[in-house]
Amino acid sequence: MRAQARRLYGMDPEGYEAGRPEYPERIYEVLVERCGLEPGTAVVEIGPGTGRVTRRLVALGARVVAVEPDPVLAAELAQASADRSVQVVGSSFEEAPLGDGAFDLAVAAMSFHWVDQDIGVSKLGRVLRPGGWAALWWTVFGDPDRTDPFREATKDLLAETVGPPGGRDRPQFELDVSERKSDLSSGAGLAGAGAELIRWTARLDPPQVRALYGSMIAIRRRPEAERGRLLDGLVAVARDEFGGVVERPFVTALYTARRP
Repeated sequence: MRAQARRLYGMDPEGYEAGRPEYPERIYEVLVERCGLEPGTAVVEIGPGTGRVTRRLVALGARVVAVEPDPVLAAELAQASADRSVQVVGSSFEEAPLGDGAFDLAVAAMSFHWVDQDIGVSKLGRVLRPGGWAALWWTVFGDPDRTDPFREATKDLLAETVGPPGGRDRPQFELDVSERKSDLSSGAGLAGAGAELIRWTARLDPPQVRALYGSMIAIRRRPEAERGRLLDGLVAVARDEFGGVVERPFVTALYTARRP
C-alpha cells in the first residue's frame, strides 16, 4: 500500500487538490502559538503532496524543505515553488538526506502513516534541533463519536472499500491518541506530547462528494470501471437522498511534541 500511495496520488494531482478539504484554521494557530512558527523558521514538511500546507507555511514566513516521494508531485511542487523559501527533495522521508538537528519544526499533514514507522519515528526526533517541535495531523473523513447519515446511506455501496472509523478493540491509527503520543515520546524521544481533536462538519455538494471520495486511495487503487461506478453511485445518493447537500462530521487529529 505504501508503494502504491507513492505513485497513485501523483497520477491525478488536480483531482487530489480538488477533493481534499482545507485543514481547520486551528492547525495554523497551534503551529504559531505552541510550536513557535514565525518568519525565518526552518521547517521540514513530510509528504507535502500538492503543496497546500507548504503555501501556508511560506505565507507565515517559514523556510521549507519539502520531502515528497512521489516524483510527479515533487516535480510539480518544485515548478510551482520558484520562491527560494521552498526546497523540494524528491525522496521518501526515510531516505532523505536531512541533517540531524537541522530544523526548528517538522510537520506532516495526512502523510506520516505512509512513512515506515520503524525508521521514520526516530528520524523525526533526530532532525529537530533542541527545542524544536514536531506537529503531525490527519483529517479523518468521519467521526466515531457523531452520527453520519451519509456514511450509513452508502455503506452497502462502499462495502469494504472505505472502512468505518475505529473498530471494536481500538481506534484507527489517526485517532489512537495514546499510541500516537507514545510514538512522539518513546519513539522520537520528544517531550510534552499533546493531542487535540478538532471536530468540524463538512458541507459537500455532489461534485465535491465525487472529488473527495475520488481522492481516497482505497478508491483510487480500484480498476477504472469499478471506480467510476462507485463514484457515480455516491453522487446519486448525494443528489437523490440528500437533496444535493451532504453534511459529514469530520475530525482533525493534531499531535505535537518538542525535542528537549
